[in-house]
Amino acid sequence: MKNQFLKLCLVTQGMDKHFLQQAVAGGVTLVQLRLKNKKPDDFYHAACAIKAILDPLHVPLIINDNAVLAKEIDAAGVHLGQSDMPPEEARELLGPGKIIGWSIETLEQLDQANALSCIDYVAASAVFPSQTKTDCKTIWGIDGLKKIVELSHHPVVAIGGIHVHNAADVMATGVAGIAVVSAIHDALDPKEAAEKLSAVAGVARRRRRILSSNK
Repeated sequence: MKNQFLKLCLVTQGMDKHFLQQAVAGGVTLVQLRLKNKKPDDFYHAACAIKAILDPLHVPLIINDNAVLAKEIDAAGVHLGQSDMPPEEARELLGPGKIIGWSIETLEQLDQANALSCIDYVAASAVFPSQTKTDCKTIWGIDGLKKIVELSHHPVVAIGGIHVHNAADVMATGVAGIAVVSAIHDALDPKEAAEKLSAVAGVARRRRRILSSNK
């Protein structure tokens, strides 16, 4: 199931093999390549390099913004923003087996997402202020995130300002998983950072399954 890959997403623009291997060893379940303002050839070569690292580790790579590139390199899927290719077109291009995520920054956009059957998850952007994502229309906070989870017809991934000290509160809202940048990239030990985040997310997901099975 695609949902299993949503637990801990690393958003990266790096191609450091050791770093990626350490992050995955620590528990990263999905990697999103986000390269802004890069030439198409540079984006292509970076995507191929990262996919070559991740494929033997059985960790999916999704491409930010660029469904055409995702198709070209046979990536696991694409993550789309509101100004990118419409999700319906991306699904037609990529086919039924690929992962498609869509960022939402307003409740109106969530309503639009709820009307779509072609996406696999929505990303609530941003939960907290973040230096890597400064142009968000909404800072949802925990209460806003809870509302998204309650209203969404799709699994929700939380992103923006998430780190080990607030990850438990984020997961407690019912999100399917968390996406991080600096919480792993800026850590002295990326494996340890990923382990801590993965443990928090895993505990929340297991507790949720237990509660659901007891109903």
